[in-house]
Amino acid sequence: MFRRLGLSVYPDNSVFEEDLAYITFAKSQGFERIFMSMLEVTQGKGVVAEKFSKIISAAKKLGYEVILDIAPNIFDELQISYDDLSFFAELGADGLRLDAGFDGNKEATLSFNHMA
Repeated sequence: MFRRLGLSVYPDNSVFEEDLAYITFAKSQGFERIFMSMLEVTQGKGVVAEKFSKIISAAKKLGYEVILDIAPNIFDELQISYDDLSFFAELGADGLRLDAGFDGNKEATLSFNHMA
């Protein structure tokens, strides 16, 4: 059985330099995926974009696949449409993991567009 190791990063509750040291060490230990929480964002679209793109860019340079954990409140908080996922693509994310609170209709809308 093939397994890929992943780790979690919480940019809204951590410091970039510490996250960078963590993901660099984890890469040397065989980790390949990062699950990054966006569930706590409250600082506005510009600040969130800068913070997340910085750590995602560093992760991508190390060869990680990056999945963002999102919930419906993120779309309201960052004024993002369910019809346009380009914000997440611009951050450099490879995919999204939908957390609690979606209602079926939102997932359907999300499935009709892509991040690339």
